[in-house]
Amino acid sequence: MGDGVMALFPNHPGDAVSSAIAMQQELHSYNATARDTGLHEINIGIGLNTGDMMLGTLGEANRMEGSVISDAVNLASRLEGLTKIYGAGILVSDVTHDASAGEFVSRRVDIVAVKGKEKPVGIYEIIDGEPDTSRLLKEKTLVSFSDGVSYYQTQNFEKAADCFKTVLGTNADDLTADLYLARCQTLLREGWDQASWDGIERLQIK
Repeated sequence: MGDGVMALFPNHPGDAVSSAIAMQQELHSYNATARDTGLHEINIGIGLNTGDMMLGTLGEANRMEGSVISDAVNLASRLEGLTKIYGAGILVSDVTHDASAGEFVSRRVDIVAVKGKEKPVGIYEIIDGEPDTSRLLKEKTLVSFSDGVSYYQTQNFEKAADCFKTVLGTNADDLTADLYLARCQTLLREGWDQASWDGIERLQIK
């Protein structure tokens, strides 16, 4: 896993989300101190998913290790990778989001088909884990952002673009809104096949 860390939460998906938020908040505190003392800041992305898995020990007498085998784990890893694209600290699958709905402030980010998978999955950003300034701005623009995503999914790209411009007018650093605005402008400029366009972002990165 390189510099990554995997953690399992056996009870409720909300436990994983709460832990991710706590990790990000602690990191924001560290980074504030790092800025004041000239140290390097650290940024991490967290991907969360919920599903079945096989957990056990692999190997032989002289070399054994615990391992997890699961498509659900693979998707969590893919979501972690997507945090860089969407500028999000925490991304969760629709399964995790729906299981903990109402417990956290979130926004629907996209519908994606990750590399190696045909089935699309809805992904959500957990806003509670953002630094205070970013969190407040994303909460303030939540309605405009959500409207923009809805318009985008129904191929109303002009209205979607207007919504994302409104978001960026308040929060110029919203990477996801900027990404959506660029998509809308490209589609409006180059056109699209209304019959085949399904709103799914097919990604080729891991």
